[in-house]
Amino acid sequence: MVLLKMISSGDEAELKVKIPFEDGDDPPPPTLVQDRKLYDELLRVEFRGPRYDVFAQELWTYGIRTLTAWMRSGAISHHCHRYNVAFDASEIELSSLARTSEVREALAVDSVTAAAPRFLERSLRGGEWNPDKGASMFTFFVGGCVMAFGDVFKTWSRKRRREVKMRGYGLLNLTDIEAVFPGQLSLFDDPAETVASRDTLRRILSEATPEAAAICTLMLRRPELNQREIGALLGGMSARAVEGQLRRLRGTARVLAASGKISRPQFFEASQR
Repeated sequence: MVLLKMISSGDEAELKVKIPFEDGDDPPPPTLVQDRKLYDELLRVEFRGPRYDVFAQELWTYGIRTLTAWMRSGAISHHCHRYNVAFDASEIELSSLARTSEVREALAVDSVTAAAPRFLERSLRGGEWNPDKGASMFTFFVGGCVMAFGDVFKTWSRKRRREVKMRGYGLLNLTDIEAVFPGQLSLFDDPAETVASRDTLRRILSEATPEAAAICTLMLRRPELNQREIGALLGGMSARAVEGQLRRLRGTARVLAASGKISRPQFFEASQR
């Protein structure tokens, strides 16, 4: 069986993604003296025109670079805590942030897009930013981006978890399993053994994480994929994370067999040879 053979395999290839604009050190934000001068210039032009456009572009670039760097390093957790922003990321999601440039860029851009209008209206035009309090405009803006990041990440996380659950749903659907995977679960000439193997697989997967169920679904639907490619389809999981999910699933099967809830599956034994 393709699925169980892959469950017992160990594709350890890693997915490596490089973000060009994250390479190198970012320039430090302007000093407060420079900020005062710049703020006076922007105030004179009423935060409009070419000078403001240049400033806005620099601000966006700094915000995006800062957030993506923090996501890549894991420091985003610390900064969310610093600003009292709820950040409930799973281990797999933290791995996705660290490894996948597309995810970092999307979350950073959405966060900056959400934070920018408030910063312009309240912090600059409304006078909320005060250089005498010790924070530069860029630092103040990044704080607003972190606060926006909380909601942006929550939306992304919910969507990702919903998609992962939907991918795994077919394996746990008792009525549609053969329609979803025609012929894939027919392991034996004896129909009784085939039925028993399907039931055992369902029981194992009912104890699985949504990620493990989704991994197994992709193994059945896309047997040509390796673990690195499966991880990429599940939001940037590494091949090692995929194998970790499968390793825990094998452990679950052993516990269920030891407790008598399932018989030791023949396909599991075959996959170990």
